[in-house]
Amino acid sequence: MADYESEYSKFPSQKITKHNFQNIDDNIASIINQINSLRSQGLYNEAARIIQNNRNILSKYIADAVTFRTWEEEIYNTQVYAQKKQQFIYFDETEPDCDKEDVWMGG
Repeated sequence: MADYESEYSKFPSQKITKHNFQNIDDNIASIINQINSLRSQGLYNEAARIIQNNRNILSKYIADAVTFRTWEEEIYNTQVYAQKKQQFIYFDETEPDCDKEDVWMGG
């Protein structure tokens, strides 16, 4: 069984990160337009500099590589977690010896 990734994700020992991204609005549109203009001209270093200088503001609007890596690890860790969990459902008259995650339906 695979091990959990832990560079960006702490799941399942902690909750999955919630990012709460916002739609681009008038407050950020000029910076976004400037970045897109520079990128369309092939001026990637200049665009990256603007992104770096406005990182705190932009982080509410744009997912960066760290965010994507976090999502990737959290999806992977969720898959590993789901594969490690195995739940049984028992249909017996008397309660069997079962784990706390199992379900017993009896008479």
